[in-house]
Amino acid sequence: MRAIYKIAKTELQMLFYSPIAWLLLLCFVFQTVFFYTGMLEGFVLDTENTGRTYWCSLRLFIRGYGGGSGLWPSVVNILYLYIPLLTMGVISKELSSGSIKLLYSSPISNAHIVLGKFLAMVAYAFLLTLVLFVYVLFAWCMIDNFEWAWVLTGLLGIFLLACTYMAVGIFVSSLTSYQVISAVGTFIVLMLLGMVSGWGQQYDFVREITYWLGMNGRVSTFIDGMLCSEDLIYFPTVIALFLMLTIIRLHAIRQKQKFTITLYKNCAVIAMVCLIAFVSSRPALLVYVDTTATKQNTLTPVSQEIVDKLDGGLTITSYVNLLDQRYGNYAYPHFIMHNRKVSQQFTRFKPETKLKVVYYYADPNEGMPGRPSAWQQARRLCEVYEMDSTMFLSRAEVDKMADLASQGYRFVREAVRENGQREWLYDFTGRGLLEEGATSVALKRMVMEVPKIGFVKGHRERKMYGDVPYDMGHLFSSKWNGGSMVNQGFDVVEVTLDQDALKDVDLLWIADMRTELTPEEEAALEKYIEQGGNLVFMGEPSHRETQNKVLNKFFGLELTPLLVGPDVRFKGSLTANVLAAVPTQRSKELMYPMKNSYRIAHENCAGIEEVENKGFKVEALVSTDTTGPVWTELETTDFVDDTVKFNPTVGEISKVFNTVVGLTRQVGNREQRIMVTGDADCLSNNEFVITRGVSAANVNLLTGCALWMTSGELPLDMRRPDMKDNSVSVSMAWYRVFKAGFKFGLPILLLGIGVFIWFRRRGR
Repeated sequence: MRAIYKIAKTELQMLFYSPIAWLLLLCFVFQTVFFYTGMLEGFVLDTENTGRTYWCSLRLFIRGYGGGSGLWPSVVNILYLYIPLLTMGVISKELSSGSIKLLYSSPISNAHIVLGKFLAMVAYAFLLTLVLFVYVLFAWCMIDNFEWAWVLTGLLGIFLLACTYMAVGIFVSSLTSYQVISAVGTFIVLMLLGMVSGWGQQYDFVREITYWLGMNGRVSTFIDGMLCSEDLIYFPTVIALFLMLTIIRLHAIRQKQKFTITLYKNCAVIAMVCLIAFVSSRPALLVYVDTTATKQNTLTPVSQEIVDKLDGGLTITSYVNLLDQRYGNYAYPHFIMHNRKVSQQFTRFKPETKLKVVYYYADPNEGMPGRPSAWQQARRLCEVYEMDSTMFLSRAEVDKMADLASQGYRFVREAVRENGQREWLYDFTGRGLLEEGATSVALKRMVMEVPKIGFVKGHRERKMYGDVPYDMGHLFSSKWNGGSMVNQGFDVVEVTLDQDALKDVDLLWIADMRTELTPEEEAALEKYIEQGGNLVFMGEPSHRETQNKVLNKFFGLELTPLLVGPDVRFKGSLTANVLAAVPTQRSKELMYPMKNSYRIAHENCAGIEEVENKGFKVEALVSTDTTGPVWTELETTDFVDDTVKFNPTVGEISKVFNTVVGLTRQVGNREQRIMVTGDADCLSNNEFVITRGVSAANVNLLTGCALWMTSGELPLDMRRPDMKDNSVSVSMAWYRVFKAGFKFGLPILLLGIGVFIWFRRRGR
C-alpha cells in the first residue's frame, strides 16, 4: 500500500505541475458554472415575480429548465471530452521516455504501478466531483426542502463514471508510446462501450452479456434517483476489468511473454467479468434503493398491494406483429432487452416473473383485392431489415397461443398466471413501456373483484360502444384509450331495467333517456334506488319532459330549458349554446381529479333545480361561470346565424345554474351516491374529437365521478406526494453577488492556485 501511495503522490505532483490539468479544470468550471448560474437565475426571477417556483432540485440538476437538460446530464455529455486528455500520458509517457524501465527495476509490482496511477486519476476525478458538490451545497442553502439525497445519488453516478473513464484511459495508454494515439484510442474505446449494448442481441446468452457491458444509461439510473445493485456492481467491475488488462499488458512487456499467454489471461479476465454480469443481473438478486422523496422510481403502495396478491408464477408475453405500423418501436432484437428494462418496476416486487417476446406476422386486411398476402409482405420486410423470416410465426401459429384477433393484431402484452387467468396489458405510449397504471389495473382483475357499470339501453339512450359522435365509446369501452372505463378497471356492460339485470350492477348509468319507462322498468329502477344503488343520470334539455318524470319522482329534481351565454365571451369562436362551467369547491373535495380542472365544457346543457326534498342531500358539483350572464333560452334555436339575447318577458331566467349535482343519503351502513348532469354531450365521442379549447377537463369529470361512486376503489389512486422544493430563499441582489463569485471568483481562485504551484515548481 505504501508503494501505491508513493506512485499516486508522484503522479499527482507531475499532473498538477503540468498546465494541462489546470486548463482542463478551468474549462470544466467555465462550462458547468455558466449553465448552473443561468438555471438558478430563472428560479430566483420566478420567485421574485410570482412568489413561487416549482421542482427546483429536479429542474436544476435532473431535467433542466425550459425543456433543456439538467446539470447532471450535461456533465455526463461533456465528461468524456476531458478524461482522454488527462489519461493519454499516464503510461505512454513512461514507455516513450524509457522511464518505465526504472519502475521495473524498483521493488514494486505491475499492480502497484497501475493502482498507484489509477489512484492519482481517482483523486482528480474526486476534484471534479468536489467542484460539482460546491454547486450542490450552494443549491441546498438556497432552495427550500432541497432534494439532497436524490441530487447526491446523481453525483455519485457521475463520480463512478469518471473513475471508469479513467480506468479505460489508463489501459489504452499502456498500449502505445504515443500520447495522441492514446487519447484517440480512449475516445474509440469509450464509443465502443456505448455501442456494445446493441451487439449480438439476436443470441440469447450473448445479448445479456453485451447489454450489461454497455455503458449507455448506467448513469441515468443514478441521476433518476435510483440505486440499483446491478449498476453499483457494474462500475467497479468494469474498472477492475480495464485495470487487470493493463496489469496483464505491463506484465507482458516486462516479462516479454508470448502473445498466446497474454491472450489466455485476457480471455480469463473477460470471462470472469461476463460471469459477474450474468449473475448480478438476475432479477431475484437485484436490490433497489429509491432516494427520491416522492419515490417516483417505485410502484405506488396500491400497485405494490396488487402485486403482493399475485401468488404463484406469472408470465408476461409481448406479441409483436411485423406488419404493425409501429413495429419499429418493438423491432427485433433490441426490444427484447428494452422490454426487460421497462419491466423492472414490476419485476422488482415479483422477480420470478417470466418475460417473453413473440414475433409473428399477420395482416387483418389480408384477402382484399390487389393486396399481397401477409407472407409476401413479411418476406419483403425481412429482406429490407436483413432478418431471418423463419423466426416469425404465422397468423395460424400465433392464434393458437392467444386471441390476438380480438386485439386487431396490434402490439399487446398478455399476463398469464399459473392458474390460467389471463389479462391483456396495453401500451398507450407507443414506446413499449409497461405503464404502472394500465398494468396494475389489469393485474387487479386477476386478484380482486372489480366494480361493474351497467349502461342502460332500451330507451334510445347514448351507447357505450362505437365511435358515433354522440355516443360514448371513447370514454367507456375503447380498449385503445387509456382513460376509458374498461382500461381503468371497470367491467362495463349494457343492461336493461329489470330486476335480474340489476342484481350484479355496482353503478347504474343512464345517458340521455329519450322514451318513458314502462311500469315494470320503473319498478325495477325504484327498487334499485331504494336498496341504495349508486346511479349516474345524464340529462339533455331537448328531452327534459321525459327525463324530468324520473328525476322528479325519485330525486325531486328538474332540468331547466337550454342554457346559453353571449358569444362575446369566446370572441365568436364558439356558439352561445356551448358553456364553460366551473367545478365547485365541494366537487374538488369529493373528487381529487377535479382539483386541476378549471372548465367543464357543456354543449346544449340544462340547469338542475331542486323542486322537492326526497331525503337526499343535494350539492352543486359544477356550476355556470359567474363572470358572464347565463340564462334559459326560450326563443332562439339557430345559434350559428342568429344572435341570442336575454328576454325576461318571455320567461327567460338569468342566474348561476348548477349543471352537475351530487346527491347522497345513508342507506343501511353505506352512503348512497347519485350524480345528475344537465348535459350528456360532455362525455360523448364528439367532445373529444372536436377541440373547443375549454373541454380539457371533461375527462376529469368522468374519472372523479367513478372514484366518488366506488369510494376511491377505481380508478386506482396512483398519486404521489407533491415535491416541496418550490421556492428559492435568496434575493436577486444577493444572487448577483453569488453569481459573480461563481463566474469569476472560482476560476480566478483555481488559476491563482495553479500559478502559485507553477512558480513554486520553477523555484525548486
